[in-house]
Amino acid sequence: MSRLNPPSNAAPFRVGLSTFFCIVCLCLSLAYSQDKTEDSQNPLYGSVLRVSFEENKQLRNVTGELVALDATLGQLILDADGQLTAIAPNELKRIEELPDPLTPTSAKDLAKKVLTLMPQGSKSIVTDHFVVCYNTSDAYARWNSDLYEKLFKGFYRFWKEKGVELNAPRFPLVAVIFETKADYIQFAASEFAGAQNTIGYYHQSTNRLASYDLTGIQGLIPPKAQVMRAELINQIVSRPEGERLIATIIHEVCHQISFNSGLQVRLGDNPLWLSEGLATFFESPDLTSQNGWAGIGKLNKHNYVNLANYLPSRSNESLELLLMDDNRLRNGETMSSSYAEAWGLTYYLIKSKSKEFVKYLDCIRKKPPGSRSTPKERIELFRECFGDDLRKVDRDFIRLMQNQNLR
Repeated sequence: MSRLNPPSNAAPFRVGLSTFFCIVCLCLSLAYSQDKTEDSQNPLYGSVLRVSFEENKQLRNVTGELVALDATLGQLILDADGQLTAIAPNELKRIEELPDPLTPTSAKDLAKKVLTLMPQGSKSIVTDHFVVCYNTSDAYARWNSDLYEKLFKGFYRFWKEKGVELNAPRFPLVAVIFETKADYIQFAASEFAGAQNTIGYYHQSTNRLASYDLTGIQGLIPPKAQVMRAELINQIVSRPEGERLIATIIHEVCHQISFNSGLQVRLGDNPLWLSEGLATFFESPDLTSQNGWAGIGKLNKHNYVNLANYLPSRSNESLELLLMDDNRLRNGETMSSSYAEAWGLTYYLIKSKSKEFVKYLDCIRKKPPGSRSTPKERIELFRECFGDDLRKVDRDFIRLMQNQNLR
């Protein structure tokens, strides 16, 4: 179980808190006033600034691009590491505009920075798109990094086939993997409350994903013994929780890739059902494959079963409620069925209304960071893309689900 939490410096921006089944994904709702669109036209927008501000009575400095600005709520700065810092107006001390463009930190230098946050003796792996810092076994870290890259390539190929051109990530994608849950909790606790109830998360503000070694393999072998990759994979897939373990890893990375490829906008107006629907659509493991995951868009058995269990008590308004707000995905009592419904709806739309779904994604990602739609606006946009008759969409969606074969 996981909780979605804000970075410590986000006040007074409104922050959407959410509970997740397998991951934590920061979803910071900057809640800009609807009548302040002129702020996005501010001449400083996109400029590189050096900003001094006071946080918890300590003077801090950050250098980066201005990506969001509101006269009442403050500003959002993107730094060279790919992190976002929210600064309230009453915290601001000094702003200096710089002439040079923002140069992203190299993967090698970013690894060095992140390793200072890790337990002593931690290592790093730099792949084509990821920086993986870890203090677990080399085999487990390499297995994770291989999965990341496999998903990355498949993700870009999938959306290209749908006619969606994605951007190359501007920053190296950082993942931290800890040997023990205690190390993980200590790290995560600096970013959000309730870390002890989580097993992994993607944080839109730091742009990092974090997890710990869920295999328990370190306790099954002699100290300093080498763990072979085949042994590791067998250990993972032989466990009852193996399917969820792999799904968790893929789910987290899918969020990170989505928000760094331009498919979704970090801290943007992203309906939670859409973000989680996309991640669950991509996450489905295949325990018969070499790495435990063999492709995109397979039937998600876990969520399929949860949806089937929910259908007998599902109300006629369930789809509309899912579209209007995120509360059902945040509530522990309704989270499991709502995640299943978000997966099922995304599966149906991608499989049956692919062009309309791409149009919907385009409309969502055109919204700037900090924008926030009302429930009515959410419904109106969905109808604009998929048709006015929500009942028909709902019937077709459920019919497709009922016709699926679990085998």
